[in-house]
Amino acid sequence: MTATIFNIAPHQVIVVTDTLAVAGDTRTPYFFTTKFYPLPHLHGAMFATGVGDLATQWFVKLERFLVRDIHHLDEFARPTLQELGLQFGLNQTNTTTIYHIGYSEKESQYIGFAYRSIADFASERLEYGLRTKPGVPDAAVQSFPDDFIRLMEQQRADDLALPVESRVFIGGEIQALMLQDKEMTIQTVYRFDDYEELYEQMCNALPANRR
Repeated sequence: MTATIFNIAPHQVIVVTDTLAVAGDTRTPYFFTTKFYPLPHLHGAMFATGVGDLATQWFVKLERFLVRDIHHLDEFARPTLQELGLQFGLNQTNTTTIYHIGYSEKESQYIGFAYRSIADFASERLEYGLRTKPGVPDAAVQSFPDDFIRLMEQQRADDLALPVESRVFIGGEIQALMLQDKEMTIQTVYRFDDYEELYEQMCNALPANRR
């Protein structure tokens, strides 16, 4: 589960995510983690929503594809993602969406693809523009990182207003990845106000032999 905001333009991509992971059975704070996967050799990145362990396994596998760029990877992604979907028992309620964004040598610009488990991981070319998940009505950005932080604070407020069983749980820090001119920068741009409280909860939940 994650909060994601990303903006794709022909010559620049910005992806921001939170870092909070919760235990699937108890839905309590579990650890902080990075939720996007840089792919410098493809001048791009991969990130996901839904089942995090599937995304991790996919990252390990795609690192071994003999491909030139994100466009080339698209030719081979679906069959392996389908296999992973079966392994993780995905269904209409337990879902994952994988995103690939990177520079296309063929088109000389940045492009993106989505692979949704509910669509049997069919390749979906992403249009340029801003996307938020969970969705924020009338979302818009002009400045980085301020507008991205503002939007994720809104996502978090909306999420906290939901019943516990419906939340995606947003927290920790906001990490940002920017792709531009075939260069990649990664930075932490914000820390939520309950970071220390969540960290203390996680530490207290550890078995005694791991503290």
